Amino acid sequence: MEFNYDYLAKISRDAVLYTSRKTTNILDGGYNSVYRGKSLEFDDLKEYSQGDDITSIDWKSSSRNDKLLVRRYIAEKKHNVLVIGDTGLKMDADTSAGDSKADIALMSLGVISYLLGRQGSDVGFACQTATGSRNSSFRSGSDHMEELLRVYGEVMFDTAEPNVNSLIMNTLQSFPLRRMVIFVITDIAGLQTVDNVTLSRMTERNDVYFICIDDAFMTGGRIYDRVGKEYVNRFLAGSSKLRKAEVEQRASIMNRFKTDALRNRVVVGNVSTFADVIDMIMGLFERGRSGIFG
Repeated sequence: MEFNYDYLAKISRDAVLYTSRKTTNILDGGYNSVYRGKSLEFDDLKEYSQGDDITSIDWKSSSRNDKLLVRRYIAEKKHNVLVIGDTGLKMDADTSAGDSKADIALMSLGVISYLLGRQGSDVGFACQTATGSRNSSFRSGSDHMEELLRVYGEVMFDTAEPNVNSLIMNTLQSFPLRRMVIFVITDIAGLQTVDNVTLSRMTERNDVYFICIDDAFMTGGRIYDRVGKEYVNRFLAGSSKLRKAEVEQRASIMNRFKTDALRNRVVVGNVSTFADVIDMIMGLFERGRSGIFG
């Protein structure tokens, strides 16, 4: 992907502008931690769910409410946020709304870095390149955010067919003892490679969010296949049966992934336009805080 600092500045500027305008109320007050951890400062109660620490059950409150309630505390330590970015020729394409997948991916990384960096978190980045996986150090600040955006932009189209599942597992092996908040930026093809075992491994110590960037359909118009480097046959592109099959296949992939995500307490969001990135990411945060998974 041809990348320059004018484009970098635009992503950085928009992240600051949009988050300053849209997220002030959400980040103020009680939103002091992306994930919960034990400290001396009590935060609130939530209904017990599988995987919660049983030592945190508030038995008095549970008896009054006739259901198990768990105490939650505000984590005092600085959080480590890892963004895993999908790459490959498939990212050099459009969504069904006509927006660039690469632009949405970069904007997602910029918004996450800005939001959580503003809260004092350190943000790292990992992706697959033509020469192997690449990991950045965990830091914060506007200069670091711009460096991450620059790196992602430079390697976005390096590899033809990356495997997101392998990238995730390799990245986790690089940080075996670190507790993190993990964001994965990918598409429907990337979700298809991620299995239940990997999601289970990701959530052993980490809070996990997936951002699925929409893809343009291969049917319904004059479509250029970026990976295959040719236009889709007009007859095939205009086939209503193939269109139906394509819609059903995507739904099947997404339903399977969301079922596994729910089982492993993973939050999943979808986005198809550049303008919706902020709202989608803020929706992920809200759902994570509320325990709404899948």
